[in-house]
Amino acid sequence: MVSSIVVAAAAASVALFGSVRGSEASQAQLAAGAPAARSDSLPRDAAATAVRARPGAPHVDGRLDDPMWALAPVMTDFVQREPNEGQPATQRTEVRVLYTDDAIYVGVRAFDSEPHGIVGQLTRRDQDSPSDWIAIGFDSYHDRRTAFTFFVNPAGVKRDVYLFNDTDSDDSWDAVWDVGTTRDAEGWTAEFRIPFSQLRFARSDSHTFGFQVQRKINRTNELSMWRLVPRNAAGQVSLWGELTGLEGVRPPRRLEILPYSVAWGERARPQPANPFNDGREMSASAGADIKYGVTSNLTLDVTINPDFGQVDADPAYVNLSAFEQFLPERRPFFTEGVNIFRFPILLGDGDGANEQLFYSRRVGRGPHGDADPRGGYAERISNTTILGAAKLSGHTPGGWTIGLLGALTAEEEARIQDSLGQRSQEIVEPRTTYLVGRLAHDYRRGRTVIGLFSTAMRRRLTPGMEWLRSDAYTLGLDFNHRFLGDGYRLRGWVVGSHVRGSTDAITGTQRSSARLFQRPDNDYRDVDSAATSLTGFAAQASLGKESGNWRWSTGFDTRSPEFEVNDMGFMRQADYLQQFGWLSHRWLRPGRVFRRAQINLNQWMGWNYGGERIFAGGNVNANWQFANYWGGNVGVNRNLGGLNVSEMRGGPAITSPGAINGWGGFWSDFRKPLQGELFGWFWDQEENDSRSWGFSPSLTWRPSGRVELSASPSYDFSHDDWKYLATATVAGATQYVLGEMNQSTVAMGFRANFTFRPTLTLQVYAAPFYSTVEYVGFKRLTNPRAARYADRFQRFGAQQVLRDADGNVAIDVDGDAAGDVDLGHPDFAYTSLRSNVVLRWEYRPGSTIFVVWQQGREAIGSDGRFRLRDVGSTIVDARPDNVLLVKFNYWLSL
Repeated sequence: MVSSIVVAAAAASVALFGSVRGSEASQAQLAAGAPAARSDSLPRDAAATAVRARPGAPHVDGRLDDPMWALAPVMTDFVQREPNEGQPATQRTEVRVLYTDDAIYVGVRAFDSEPHGIVGQLTRRDQDSPSDWIAIGFDSYHDRRTAFTFFVNPAGVKRDVYLFNDTDSDDSWDAVWDVGTTRDAEGWTAEFRIPFSQLRFARSDSHTFGFQVQRKINRTNELSMWRLVPRNAAGQVSLWGELTGLEGVRPPRRLEILPYSVAWGERARPQPANPFNDGREMSASAGADIKYGVTSNLTLDVTINPDFGQVDADPAYVNLSAFEQFLPERRPFFTEGVNIFRFPILLGDGDGANEQLFYSRRVGRGPHGDADPRGGYAERISNTTILGAAKLSGHTPGGWTIGLLGALTAEEEARIQDSLGQRSQEIVEPRTTYLVGRLAHDYRRGRTVIGLFSTAMRRRLTPGMEWLRSDAYTLGLDFNHRFLGDGYRLRGWVVGSHVRGSTDAITGTQRSSARLFQRPDNDYRDVDSAATSLTGFAAQASLGKESGNWRWSTGFDTRSPEFEVNDMGFMRQADYLQQFGWLSHRWLRPGRVFRRAQINLNQWMGWNYGGERIFAGGNVNANWQFANYWGGNVGVNRNLGGLNVSEMRGGPAITSPGAINGWGGFWSDFRKPLQGELFGWFWDQEENDSRSWGFSPSLTWRPSGRVELSASPSYDFSHDDWKYLATATVAGATQYVLGEMNQSTVAMGFRANFTFRPTLTLQVYAAPFYSTVEYVGFKRLTNPRAARYADRFQRFGAQQVLRDADGNVAIDVDGDAAGDVDLGHPDFAYTSLRSNVVLRWEYRPGSTIFVVWQQGREAIGSDGRFRLRDVGSTIVDARPDNVLLVKFNYWLSL
């Protein structure tokens, strides 16, 4: 559930053809934004002409010396977007476009009066860097909503980004294309070859594409465009120019096959006498990814026996909340081009941005069940096998967007050796089918979009697995309507959910942390122990102004108590209705002190379906960039408190005090070889000692054009004065025991990137992590809705907290010197080090070899005191888990 809606500094500036650069976003390198220009009112000269290359095709070497380039008209007249919007570019840029039956060629001559100042950082593919850049974009559907974009810097580093919904971007999209670059005394040159197989367009004798070219000069932070998209505009692709002259080009037959083979070996901590864990394992497998053009507009992607061995490990974390931890997707099949399968269901930033109807980490997740060792040993299975997956996606000339994704995971059986040495197997995960569907239609040249979205999950349950839900379905309708010159937007959605299962499964669903029907003070929902299904709904709508310097938005968001999507999606909480409002003002014209600045006001309030207020608050935040390209942000947030319905894990709701929190930070000029950032935050709750604070500096150093080193430490401290620990029945009464908890966490991320050439890179990563939890007091809940915080609890005296020699804690509730509530050993310390080394070689376009070494070390201790000096020795003493992997793939285009 959203308890705050913050327009962060990162929203201040979005890369034109790409995504926000994390905390550097407000430094706007290739800033996008938006005035209310309309795509149907483009100037008549906003068109370029492509010429068929004769004879033959150019040789892509970055020189533009093939004779056919002389046939192509020259496009110039670039206009600044940064820093002086609307002014002519300070350096001349010439663009020419040729084509053959197979590919489109773009030659860009970037003249520079200071060629020694041209910057080309050598990095791995798809990594942004403080470099000069040339980017070209094709709206080949010519729907003014989607586009394929291609970047290159003077060092030959390539990036590609897919644009959708006019202004959204997907930088996980990877195409197979070629580019050559050269530098000389007059500047630098880029020569692109984009195969038509990497674009999507309808059959026709002639074609008109949307078209854009941009140039970035790093030393002056100048961004110039062939067709200007103003910073305060409400569109992106819809404001591009056009490319004409493409005659006699047919959409090619598109069949791409990427077979792979992988071998890996693991050496881990053995478990003595465990026949399923001797500390060593080796394996080899093969499979393939297939991409087939079903029509000129629809593409089928199939993965057979998919392998995700080169994917980075998840970061370490400690989660003491009632809700699941969100983990980002890293597997290529589920990250590339899946924007069509995204259906967000919560506003805001942070964790709120992650809630959605399709959470791809559900596919291939760890098994739900654990095998019973029966006094012996049981095999632990980390992930469910994906037997196969496929997705069909595309956009038709008639404005239809179509998407269908399906996956099948195997039934998993864990091996068991019981106390008598007898071997058996036990099912820990049923065979499961996943389906996702998307259908949408554009109206008014993409300014109005109405769509349907659906998910379906079915498990083939076997005896002993009936506690899982057998079926889960969602169906959603969404709309997006831009009007009044594209300066205003009305959008929203409504979703229905339906889950089925045994009475045990549906009872568990009703009692889950997302809804907690069993709360004793819940007078509007009851647990139905005979139910075998649950049906709910959710909806959201907002109206806002998106163009100009003054912008605003207001709307509502709601979920019924029965809403449930966690079998295929990701959500934390149901049962709420909230309203929100946002007002923002931007200063985009550079001045003597500031290059840009923005201030935001936010307000929100929410209730549960019993009519009780569960949160309310507001904040003011600002972000800015100085004339010297340093920047910063600051904000203060005020929460007014409300009913916390989840802290007691099914017990009564408790009145949560109000709180105030703030944040702020700064960053230095991202163009410099040495760049740093520092961010900090605090939170303080009224009426009690609950508080937290933290800071996270980072430093990036580029000692040469081939090396980048970075370090990003962080420290967080929190004191929770009423952290839930246990529920127990004592003398016939239910007791809710809470603790006064101190948690300290230190983390560090080290990265070293070595680029030998654009196709050969070495990445080194190490992330030590240390977190301690110590309870310094205990209390019980007495009057959860008392007006005063002090009247809601009774603190246990020292004589009521019983500790044994091993540190185990029991609470003597009734004062008879005997433990009534066993808390085990609540204090702990968790230490880990996760590291990997990845060598990536793209030995031919689309074909790569990976060599990966991963090591993990972890230790869990019982001393919850924060002792940073012991971390090094703890990590060294921990037994490492090592994995060595080699993967080979070969791209074929047939």
